[in-house]
Amino acid sequence: MADQQKDKGRSKRRHGPHLSKRVRLDDSSTIKRQTFYALENPKRGNIWAKFAGYFLFVLIILNAVVVFFSAQEGLDPISTDILQAFYVFSTLCFFVEYLLRIWIADLAFGNCTHAQARVKYIFSPMGAIDFLSFAPSMVSWFLPVTPTLIHAIGLLRLIRLVKVTRYMRGFRTIGRVFAKHYHEIVAAFLVIFLLIVVASVVMYEVEHAAQPQAFSSLFQGIWWAVETVTGTGYGDIVPITVAGKACGIIIMILSLALVAIPGGIFSAGFVSEFQNANLRKIERDVERNAHKDE
Repeated sequence: MADQQKDKGRSKRRHGPHLSKRVRLDDSSTIKRQTFYALENPKRGNIWAKFAGYFLFVLIILNAVVVFFSAQEGLDPISTDILQAFYVFSTLCFFVEYLLRIWIADLAFGNCTHAQARVKYIFSPMGAIDFLSFAPSMVSWFLPVTPTLIHAIGLLRLIRLVKVTRYMRGFRTIGRVFAKHYHEIVAAFLVIFLLIVVASVVMYEVEHAAQPQAFSSLFQGIWWAVETVTGTGYGDIVPITVAGKACGIIIMILSLALVAIPGGIFSAGFVSEFQNANLRKIERDVERNAHKDE
């Protein structure tokens, strides 16, 4: 009996937030529920929720394409006006989306109160991206801006492309892998960073006297170290002394082993995440079938 109570307690702790979200979805109005589906899971919504969700997805992709074309010089006035109208329309759509996401935040974060959920969304990374996707453009409508600032706002529109990660499972998996293996990944990159620093200092000291123009500063040594450790190998800066070549051989051999470490961590994390996803799907199917039998 005690073991059963412990199991129930663990189940509640594990599934509590999800159950709370489900209860809130069931208790919410039809409009709010379909708005949640449109923004978070269009596949589960009605036809209008599906249309709104996929419309936002297409709009995000179009913004990335339009930013590419608008960066080209020599556009005629008509094309420029069409692009500006599209940017205005997109900005208004992303502004409305941001307000709606604040409204349905209590459904997205079912384990929080209504106020806590909205604050949590606003200050979350995706909330900040949603805000930046429209705020700079809207500010430029009402305040005087310089041509440089207008150009910066145009480049900032590329951040809208990050919003597409909500619709792609692979990006969410990357986030979960990084969150679970944060310490290992940071440690691996710190080791690579230390190798780059040591290699840049050593190569600068060894090669500076022989070729002061190529290794004119420590930054040039860092540039050589980065392109060598990463295997890029532009060949614009190469050691010419015997000592420099010997150091380069050692650094390249070390980099082969060290650069592979983050890749191995990510690969193992991806495999584990997809296995866990399959297990969760099986558990949901079992629970669904059990409820049907009841």
